[in-house]
Order: sequence, then C-alpha cells, then structure tokens
Amino acid sequence: MDVLHHDPRRFRVRNFPQVLRARSDAEVRRATAAEPDMTYLFWECTRRCNLRCAHCGSSCEGRSPGHELSTQEVCDALDTIAEDFDASRIFVSITGGEPLVRKDLYQVVRHMTDLGMRSCIVSNGTLLGPEQAKALYDAGMRTASISIDGDRGSHEAVRGADTWHKSVQALRNARAAGFEVVEAITCVRPANLAELPSLEAVFKEAGANLWRLITIDKMGRAKDADAEIWLNPPQIRELLQFVADRRAQRRPGDVGVSFSCGGFLGLEVEGAVRQRHNQCGAGLTAASILHDGRVSACPSLPDSWAQGSIRERRFAEIWRDRFEKHRSFDWRREGSCGDCDWFGACLGGGLHERLVQPDDHCWLERIGCGVDTRA
Repeated sequence: MDVLHHDPRRFRVRNFPQVLRARSDAEVRRATAAEPDMTYLFWECTRRCNLRCAHCGSSCEGRSPGHELSTQEVCDALDTIAEDFDASRIFVSITGGEPLVRKDLYQVVRHMTDLGMRSCIVSNGTLLGPEQAKALYDAGMRTASISIDGDRGSHEAVRGADTWHKSVQALRNARAAGFEVVEAITCVRPANLAELPSLEAVFKEAGANLWRLITIDKMGRAKDADAEIWLNPPQIRELLQFVADRRAQRRPGDVGVSFSCGGFLGLEVEGAVRQRHNQCGAGLTAASILHDGRVSACPSLPDSWAQGSIRERRFAEIWRDRFEKHRSFDWRREGSCGDCDWFGACLGGGLHERLVQPDDHCWLERIGCGVDTRA
C-alpha cells in the first residue's frame, strides 16, 4: 500500500472525501476545545527510574526532582475526579519515570479500579516480573505497554546492558497474567529502522497484540542526545510506509501496528497509519497529574505549562478554569503555520511537538515531500 507516492501537501480530486473528513475531524476538535471532555488521564507517578536511557524525554534519574505525591494524596485526588467526572469513561495511563519503583502502585491501581476507572502501565519492563504482573492484574489493570527499542544490540545501546531480555519477558509476563492488551512501544531511530520486521516477529511470539511506533522528540535527555537518533525525511517515509503496509496486510493473529498521536500527516497517510485523525488532545480530552501534584495537559509538555496543583486546588477546578491557551488555536497560526492552507485540518499540530521543537514540529515538512503549503 503506497501512501507516500505523492506530496501529502498537494490536493487531488480523488482526495476530496478525505479533505471533508479531515475538516470534519478538525471541527470536532474545535468543538471539544469549547466544551472539554476529559476522558484520558496521565498519572506521572514518579520521575525516578532504574534506567538512564539516552533518549529519555524526561531526563529521569534515580531520584525525583520534586516531592512526590503520597498514596493518600493520589487517592484523594482520584476520589474528587470520580465525583466530578464519569469515572467509567476515564482511562488512566500510569507513566514515569518507571512506575514500578513506587511500592504503593498496586494499592493506587486497586483504588482506580474500585472507582470504576480503567488503567494501564507504561513501563521499561525490566521490573515487571510474573509476580508484579499478577499483582497489577489482580488490582484490576488490563493493559500494559512495554518499551522495547530494537533488537538486543540497538535496544541496549540506549537503555543499558542486560535490559532487552527482561523487557521482552515483561510482554510474556503480562500475557501470562491475563492482560487483555499487551502493547510494545518502539522509539524508532536510524539504528533500529531496519530491525522493525524482526521485532514484529519477536513481539508476536512474546504475546503482544499491539505495537505502537513513535519518533523521538527533542526534549529531556534526548534534546542533547547524539544526532544519530533523529530520522531524516526518507527514513520517516520508510517508517510510515512500514506502518501503512502492516495495517493494510493485517491478518487474524497479527500484531496491530499503529503510529503515535501527534500532528497532521497528510490526507492519505493519516488514515493509513493510525485510527482516523488521531491528533493531539492535550487540554481537550487529556490531562495529567505530574509526580509532584501539578496538573498539566500532557506529561510531555514543558513544566512551565502546568496549570496548578492538586495540593492547592481541586482537579476539576483546574481543568475547568485553566488551560485557556491549550484550547485556543488562534496563536498556533504563528510562524510556519501562518500561510499554510492545511491549517484548517491540522490546527497547528501536536502541542508538545510545537512547544519543544518549534522549528521542527510540522509533519508535512518532516515527511519531506516538498515545501509548498498550498492545498
């Protein structure tokens, strides 16, 4: 399935239905900005980590940079969220750092489950043994996402020695524990791009049923990482084509492959590599509670974009009264977006990408198919 045979900026008559859908999806985003609907909550439970990955977006270390929320503080905040929102519609993604360094993780997951929330863990996998996987399952968790960044050599080049087998085993442990969704996440860079087919076979054998491919953003420790971790335009096109092919050719029992959320990829690429137009919902449908209680829209946003703290205000009040800039699209027409005719579909791209790499946030430019921004 060739989705990159023409400039994604160019409009063709046969693309008219896709244009209408893209514009319709953009209008849905505008409507949600006017009436935000929080259904996805990140809990950055810690910034401590047992690894020190070269491409970490949060520069995680052995210690947290701030005073982490206590068990009681987290549970109290969750109680207020359950009172102020429909808890059955809220999916909580537990991130870090490495979530499994928190000894109270199972207790908090159980509390989420008792409140009616669904939850998942995003982990490097090295601490997710059979007992930990079973404890999370018994607490009500049904989704596990494990980061594995290539075959053994390329994975351990960025994540450290003796990590690969543990992370692959974590997929098996989650499957054996009964997790319904076992997802592998791969940060794609030049060193592992050619390994994607072999990785797919590894993940399938280990029991993963989903595989999310993402690129590395210029943030955290990755901001100062070696330039060799960044994909150039031809490599990005190769990655997107790989995802499109796997989605088009998927058969029962295959791992479901998708590309990460973010900015607008062009009419034909969008629907081929991810579900509909899966663009950024930060501040619209997604919020986050950071390790020290600050409330943000997404943990990938700069810390300066936090809008308050659950240690000082009720979460729902912060969600309702703040986030004005997150929900405005007018300011996003600045810079390269100013004269782009695709703005009506894109609305300025992924928020964290725009903020952390303002000169390199446009996916139509990153794909590298021309420079004309006229539709």
